[in-house]
Amino acid sequence: MDELLGWCVVANVAAETFHGEGGVEARSGLKHFAPGAKMWVLPPQWGDGGQDVFVVGAHRGTRGRLVRMVVPRVHLTNFRVRGIYQPAVRRELTGEWKEWGTLRQWESREEAEEVVVSWALDATVQAGVRQPSRRVDFFHGVRLLRAGESEYAIREVMSPAVSLEIGVVFRDRQEVDAVAELRELLDTIEAGGAANWARNPLWPVVRAVAGKVVSLLSR
Repeated sequence: MDELLGWCVVANVAAETFHGEGGVEARSGLKHFAPGAKMWVLPPQWGDGGQDVFVVGAHRGTRGRLVRMVVPRVHLTNFRVRGIYQPAVRRELTGEWKEWGTLRQWESREEAEEVVVSWALDATVQAGVRQPSRRVDFFHGVRLLRAGESEYAIREVMSPAVSLEIGVVFRDRQEVDAVAELRELLDTIEAGGAANWARNPLWPVVRAVAGKVVSLLSR
């Protein structure tokens, strides 16, 4: 049996990815990786929560030549944890990277599995729209709102930059109607400022509707 060389998060390139302002440019896979290509994904290397990640995979148009580069995590799906048995994969993952030197590796299977839970949720939430990153940010804002009053969450939910056009941030009319209901509730709350909103008698209703929105967005 081959020797286990370590543990790593694995994902696949999404079949369709969106680029450009407003996500108007649709592509099959990525420039350097074919749709469905298997990616070995390193842990976050800087303080962005893993929005952009180092990956190792077979370069598009080659006969399995492994390359390592940075891609937006929003273009990846089907996250899981797998053992590393191929020395070539291990070498590409652990090799020095320009001025960075040696990149951080997953310390254990448990660490990788813990992160995969969060990344897999994001991948489920972001699928099927032209602005997946904005959808994920909106989703986490609503989750905070459901948990309790949050100035950041209120700003995220009420942001005019979040389009209600179907297919941009939200998938269907049911999602749009639920978001509109949530925004209308927030509009009706009259208080001295966001810090006092939680004292309003409507706040339990806001949290209940936020819970409905979370369920819809994470289907």
